[in-house]
Parts: sequence; C-alpha cells; structure tokens
Amino acid sequence: MTEKNVTNEKNITLCAYAKINLFLDITGVRPDGYHTITGVMHNTLLCDHVMVSVAPRQPHIPTIRLTCDNPDLPTDRKNLGYRAAEAFLKAMAWEEDSPICIEIDIKKRIPAAAGMAGGSTNAAAVLRGLNILLDEPLDEETLRRVGLTLGADVPFCLAGGTQITEGIGEKLSPLPTLPYVPMVVACGGEGVSTPQAYQALDQMYNRFDGTNYAPKYDKLTAQLQALQAGDIAGVAQNAYNIFEEVVLPHHPVARKIKLVMQEHGAMLSMMSGSGPSVFGFFPTPTAAIAVANTLKEMGISAWAL
Repeated sequence: MTEKNVTNEKNITLCAYAKINLFLDITGVRPDGYHTITGVMHNTLLCDHVMVSVAPRQPHIPTIRLTCDNPDLPTDRKNLGYRAAEAFLKAMAWEEDSPICIEIDIKKRIPAAAGMAGGSTNAAAVLRGLNILLDEPLDEETLRRVGLTLGADVPFCLAGGTQITEGIGEKLSPLPTLPYVPMVVACGGEGVSTPQAYQALDQMYNRFDGTNYAPKYDKLTAQLQALQAGDIAGVAQNAYNIFEEVVLPHHPVARKIKLVMQEHGAMLSMMSGSGPSVFGFFPTPTAAIAVANTLKEMGISAWAL
C-alpha cells in the first residue's frame, strides 16, 4: 500500500474507552511462555480522549509527534500510542518514506498501569483514527492483526463492547453488551507488575500444568448465560479474576477499595486485570456517586460511571 495522496491536514478526536474484566482465568501456558486465558472483557464509560492528525510530510518535521497531559507518561516510543502510529506506517509500507506527518495528543483519565488497558486503548484509538483519516485503507481484520503486534488487549480495544477473550487475549467472540449498570472504578495508585503477578500464579499452580488448578469453566458458562439473558445479578454472582489471589494480599489500598464498595452495597466488587484498579456494580446511580465520593475523601481516585 504505497499510494501517497494526502494533500491537506486532517484531524479526528476519539474516545478511548477503558476495559474491565468481568471474568479472567488462566487455562495454561504455551511453549513460547505466553499464558492462555479465557474471560470476558467489557468497555466502561471511563475514557481518554485521543486526537490524531495527519498532514503532508514537511522537511525537518518529525514523522510522529506525541503529546500527553500526564507528565509522568512517556511521549516517545515507550508510549504505546506512538508505537501504534509506527505500526500503522509499517502496515502501509510507509515506514521508510512516509508521505505524512502524524500528530497525537492524549488527554488522560484512565489510570496508568492499572489493569484497565489504558495504553492499549490509546493505541487502538491511534490505529482507528489514522485509518479513518486516510479513508480506511486497512480492513478490520488487518487492523486487529496490527493491534496484536502492540499488545494482547489492543484487538479488544479496537472491537469494543462485551467480548469473550481466548488465546492470549486476541481471540474475540462478541457477546450481548452488558446492560447499563451504575459503576464505580477506583485506583489507589499502587504499582502492580503484571509479569510478577503471572510468576506468582505460576508458582502457586505449577505453571498451570493441571496438577493443582482447574479453570473455572462452569463459572464462566454461568456468566455467559447471564449475559445472554441480560441478568446483571447473574453476571455479578459469577464474576471471577484469578489475579486477585496474588495481587490483593500485597496491595492494601486495592483491598480497602474493595471492602468500601462491599460495605456500601456493591452487587459486585472486583479487581480488573492484574490490577490494582477495582470496579464495583451498584443498584442506583446515587449509590455509585456516594461511594465514589467516599473513596475520593480517602484520597483515592474514583469515578462514578
């Protein structure tokens, strides 16, 4: 794909939605060391805003420039949004001689490194935005393949909605979208190393060789049935996240968030991904707002959605 027909500057701003895991289990370890998972991912209303612009290439202007309103986040190749732009250029066979300059500006709301795919959803927004601005040269399957080279969560962030996730997270099957439920998402800023969390689970369960751990397929089946029926209570009852076993014992703020949600009537309170963010389902928007305010008074970042 080498057609070079960009003649003027164009831009688009997209909402990059955070994800939560309604179900997350590990089913094994591949020969290459990657863990296979099964689970259910769902978009929340919490989002970053990602502006993407393209313009004809000008001499002495960088091909890719990224800015972000969070000074703690990198703006070079360490940023997944930046690498998404590089991956898009490569997919277009433009990595050596790009006809365009790309500018990316990210307004962050999703907490970083919190198990909510904040970097992955930014990358997905960059891919989607570039594809729209350039009149969709890449089809959906190609976009997902490009996204997978950036991270296992990027294909889901491109697809959105509510999806069964399998493989290393790249195999998606759409589900009926979870009906609206008042929700609180909170993060106390504790650091979690996802590789270390996987290592801890490997030690606990003999690298998932089947000797002392059986995946919770029955629980997953019950949750899928609840989603098909639009039964929020059933979804909550059958939610599961294996990472809670090894992350929560060492992260007191995440434990406190979960306890506060439970004490204030949460139908479900559970960590997302490898954490440390915690989300809760509540019976009414008023209840969700009250819990979010309580957590904020404790110095914890919280959003009622």
